[in-house]
Amino acid sequence: MKILIWQTAYLGDVVLATPLIQTLKKNFPDAKIGFVGRPFIKELFKDEEVELIPYSKKFKESFTVIRKIKNYDVVISPHRSMRTALILFFSGIKERIGFDRSDLPFLYTKLVPHRWELHEVDRNLELLKPLGVKEFIRETKLKMKEEEYRKILNKFNLKEKKYIVISPFSNFPLKEWSLKNWKELVRKLNTPVVITGTKEDEERSKEIDGKNVVNLVGKTSLREFMGVLKGAKFAISNDSSAVHVANAFRVPALTIYTATSPKYGFYPLIGEYIQNPAPCSPCSPNPKKCKTGTKECLYFPEPDYVLEKAIPYIKDL
Repeated sequence: MKILIWQTAYLGDVVLATPLIQTLKKNFPDAKIGFVGRPFIKELFKDEEVELIPYSKKFKESFTVIRKIKNYDVVISPHRSMRTALILFFSGIKERIGFDRSDLPFLYTKLVPHRWELHEVDRNLELLKPLGVKEFIRETKLKMKEEEYRKILNKFNLKEKKYIVISPFSNFPLKEWSLKNWKELVRKLNTPVVITGTKEDEERSKEIDGKNVVNLVGKTSLREFMGVLKGAKFAISNDSSAVHVANAFRVPALTIYTATSPKYGFYPLIGEYIQNPAPCSPCSPNPKKCKTGTKECLYFPEPDYVLEKAIPYIKDL
């Protein structure tokens, strides 16, 4: 049997789909597993034994993907877009399992209730129940060989479990706790801190400085980002991928929520979170516009409260 997983969302969403891979391997050891995702999956799943099918969502590329996946017997789709539903339908894959809140749900052969009250991992695993799966692996998991991992730590002169990672940025600005608060938190942490982010965040990241700060914003590849998080003692982040990458290497993380909320199911599996106290929060899972125009939630909670939550994880640093 050939089973395909389709998750073309952001990095964090893909990491949270890794229990699907592990659960399918356990329950169907003779099956061939495939994964369709954005091009970064080639790096993310470099050491994973699955067929990787990168897809950058370009129109003409959709026809190529249809040809590549048409020989699969089953497809599991946590992704709920109209484009996904259409591609999977035209692929001709006999069994197409998706959520009842997906766009064009009638194009799936089996629908599973989508429930916000579940963690995303548990929500995704529900999609396997139509296949008769009863034994689930809930842990997220990313793989990295020891040699590669050590090279990354050496490249950035980092000592294993002797630093924490701060991830202040997001694809959605309304998920970002204010830079002023991040700066104050870093100043009070009094422990080695590594800041991560993309090239687009590089200029803003310069506002967060200090004698114990290593700024790697815009300086790491995806694999290096993974290695830096794997070596960390702890991670503090907005509601973003750093939390889930850290957890996938068994590193605890603290999520600071602003316009989003743990009720959507993207909180750390290892660690904890701080729900935003602003009366208008949350907005939506991926907020694009402040519903009050104040952006009040970006300034809460206070840095001292975040520090209090972090101390138990870093007291021996």
